[in-house]
Amino acid sequence: MFGVGPEELMLVLIVALLVLGPERLPRIARDVGRVVGELRRTSDEFREEFLNADKYLEKAAGAPAPAAQPAPAVTLAPTPSDPNESAFDREMREARERLAASREKPAT
Repeated sequence: MFGVGPEELMLVLIVALLVLGPERLPRIARDVGRVVGELRRTSDEFREEFLNADKYLEKAAGAPAPAAQPAPAVTLAPTPSDPNESAFDREMREARERLAASREKPAT
């Protein structure tokens, strides 16, 4: 946990007890715990929305889900990718390509 060992953690807790006092320390610890929990939930929700963005875009465009569509007859020419491209960048590039291809395809 950030390179903090048990000895350092105990020292921080003792200093916090001396500075804040025994009355305020539990209340502050509870408030910090709530804030951390809310930030974690918000982060998880944001991550889920971001990872499912292509599904939301397809739904908004009125296109059926990719599982319901047959494989396209024409395959997209692969765009050259950077050998240092991360998995996230590759996924984003592929999502943009799918979105562009679905916009070019005439509605049937």
